[in-house]
Amino acid sequence: MKLASYVSGSWVEGSDEGTALIDPVSGAELARASTTGVDIATALDHARQKGGASLRAMSFAERAGLIKGIADTLTANRDSYFETALANSGNTKVDAMIDIDGGIGTLKFFAHVGQSLGDAKTLKDGRFERLAKDEAFQAFHLSVPIQGVGLHINAFNFPSWGMWEKAAITLLAGVPVFAKPATATALLSYQMVKDVIDAGVLPEGALSLVCGSARELTDNLTAQDAVAFTGSADTAAILRNHPNVVGSSVRMNVEADSLNTAILGPDATAGSA
Repeated sequence: MKLASYVSGSWVEGSDEGTALIDPVSGAELARASTTGVDIATALDHARQKGGASLRAMSFAERAGLIKGIADTLTANRDSYFETALANSGNTKVDAMIDIDGGIGTLKFFAHVGQSLGDAKTLKDGRFERLAKDEAFQAFHLSVPIQGVGLHINAFNFPSWGMWEKAAITLLAGVPVFAKPATATALLSYQMVKDVIDAGVLPEGALSLVCGSARELTDNLTAQDAVAFTGSADTAAILRNHPNVVGSSVRMNVEADSLNTAILGPDATAGSA
């Protein structure tokens, strides 16, 4: 099986063999993922222009309806995700529930938040502030959607929750999502996005998915784009110092996790501690 990327309104497979996704328990190869040959620049522009325009035209309540549609779609397909999580991440059902239900629950929460914001399309931040003695000279801050994409580079250990928590707030803000899951555990992210796309709950360009290397992503960002990264401090440093990220003053939010490992040795047998 080869995981395709969903870009520019279509599923596109990479042109080479790509990277293998492995069952961490059995060592069996489950699928391959590649972005070679995928036109990243065009995909980002499509998301900005097509998806961004559609989302900005909607109110918060309407965007909340889209998020609820995602949550409802994932809930309807929930049982199938546990098998995928076991195969690709080695998760027990309880572990998988934290990731899968965490993603669905976060979507539902922000759908509720969006409904409470009603028909507004922008947010007034605070009250009028006087800028001079003359009372006629006053101003306030108005929060509006950026006209780029939300590029989400996610960690391997939460292929559901990590993806959907970022997507929920980005869609609610009126910004298209461009998700790049960790390749090693991308199978669950791929399956979920495929279900959402097949359900037709989002306007074209509102959600894109790249399965495989992050090749060329940072090269094609603009000052209107924003990056949310979860992963290692080393990779975060590379992204922060990328010449285009620095030169274009790309917004970047980093969660650089440190993880503890539990390693099962080859001498372990059934019933052993």
